[in-house]
Amino acid sequence: MNSDSKAIALIEALLFASGDPLSLQSLVDITDLSETEVIDLCSRLSDKYENLPESGLMVRQIENTYCITTKPEFKEYMARLFRPEHLPGLSNAAYETLAAIAYNQPVTKAQIELIRGVNSDGLVNRLVERGYVEEIGTLDLPGKPVIFSTTRKFLLEFGLKSTADLPNVDLLMYDNIERLQEE
Repeated sequence: MNSDSKAIALIEALLFASGDPLSLQSLVDITDLSETEVIDLCSRLSDKYENLPESGLMVRQIENTYCITTKPEFKEYMARLFRPEHLPGLSNAAYETLAAIAYNQPVTKAQIELIRGVNSDGLVNRLVERGYVEEIGTLDLPGKPVIFSTTRKFLLEFGLKSTADLPNVDLLMYDNIERLQEE
């Protein structure tokens, strides 16, 4: 095995053993390789999996992290494996709330409710419990409203590198809703 093959195998082993996404900096620190080398090796490992039709795995980049995940075509089977019986799938209202958060983050519950037009407390709490949304702070306003944002789990499960990959949907943007309401 040549040194390139060993380096790719090392990256694969680290990503597999971690189970969670590893940052580019962590991979650099662990392997003593340069950022450029790690990025190249992750890309080559990704190509390897992509060209192996008998493999159910792929390398995903999420922001500045890398991980090994299952290929999207097996999503239904993974859901069967990992869905706890007490957690039903998300409702349309929950997806709508998640979209409102994803497109407007950081966002408060009041902004989410303005976008949706209904109280969304329970849905936001459910999304936090599922790990799709997290509290990232509070606004310096009366009542100290909590600010919400999506998580890496959201990006991972919805197949996005970052929220910049979300398709453009102007109707879900808080600024547009606020402007329409003023008009």
